[in-house]
Amino acid sequence: MIFEFIRHLLMIAPDGLKELGYGRELLAIAARHSRCGDAWAPHLETCRGLISEAAKDCPGREHVVVLGSGYLFDVPVEILSEIFGEVWLVDVIHPPQARDRAKNLGNIRFIERDLSGVASALLRVGHGSSDELPCPNIDLDDLADADLVVSSNLLSQLPLVPLDFVGKRCSWASAEVRQKFAHNIVDHHLAVLQGLMARVVVITEVMRLIHDSNEVVERIDPLFGITFPYQGREWTWDIAPRPEIDRHFDLSLQMVGVMDLAAAPHNRSCRNTNLAAP
Repeated sequence: MIFEFIRHLLMIAPDGLKELGYGRELLAIAARHSRCGDAWAPHLETCRGLISEAAKDCPGREHVVVLGSGYLFDVPVEILSEIFGEVWLVDVIHPPQARDRAKNLGNIRFIERDLSGVASALLRVGHGSSDELPCPNIDLDDLADADLVVSSNLLSQLPLVPLDFVGKRCSWASAEVRQKFAHNIVDHHLAVLQGLMARVVVITEVMRLIHDSNEVVERIDPLFGITFPYQGREWTWDIAPRPEIDRHFDLSLQMVGVMDLAAAPHNRSCRNTNLAAP
């Protein structure tokens, strides 16, 4: 804990982002990856394989953009660098580990951007300048020329830091207001992806399962009422095996990976066949 606290103090981030909680969240991801790396390995390998396959099949080879690149755990950045002329890695904060991994790749560009679309406005709310939660507004006009855009393990994560900040700083916001706020962030990101001219890869969780052995005891909607409407590859991510969050229960995520959003079939329900319903 002391080590993570010091790392948070030393982290370089744009104004306000550490106040919102993005620095702590970034360090928490790294810490959980360190503790649960073996359990995460099949999921991360599946993500890297799906992104690599989509990249090799992409007709354009000039420009790829990865949204929410983070630590690059799930991103085959070396393969993307070989295939594409330019690789843009976009995230709210880029950890030093990601920059170190890409330092010998000559065509990598790191772009700092709030992909939730609410960070700056939310800070004003937290400082008392407004009593209304903001609507998301993401400027991705500079992606118009991209050949491939990747959103990996991002869609369900976008509302989490803003929601935590709202819970701590906006006591007036009801549960209904917070739910709608998170819903809008997820909906806006999906709409932005759907509007891109590039080939779009999306990897997202569609259900969280808390379970004991083979029995599911709770199902949690990670997309805040948004139904992910696309069919793709399905698998389970054992993100928090016991005792990570509880010594009696595991947390697993039902995942869907879509290699080409525009061409993906619709309206297939995503079910986990490995775990029994409660």
